[in-house]
Amino acid sequence: MEFATTCNTYIEMSAPWKLAKEPGRAEALDHVLFVLAESLRIIAVLISPILPTPAREIFYQLNVREERQRFDATWGGLADTHHLGKPVPLFPRIES
Repeated sequence: MEFATTCNTYIEMSAPWKLAKEPGRAEALDHVLFVLAESLRIIAVLISPILPTPAREIFYQLNVREERQRFDATWGGLADTHHLGKPVPLFPRIES
């Protein structure tokens, strides 16, 4: 859980939504998005024994083939040129 919290802090500090609005910062934006995609892949590996369905959905959205979804939580599982799948909310918002 601490890793996910660190990722949230990284998102807040790097502000990719601001980088996306600055044409000269495309390389920085690419780096931030790559770091976050790789972080999500590792989170999916870590949660897969406990939450297999959400983990599979994360892998699907990251466009990670099944044979690459093994228990390898080391950094570097995604190539620099990796293309992501279609993003959809993993857990729908609960309206009160």
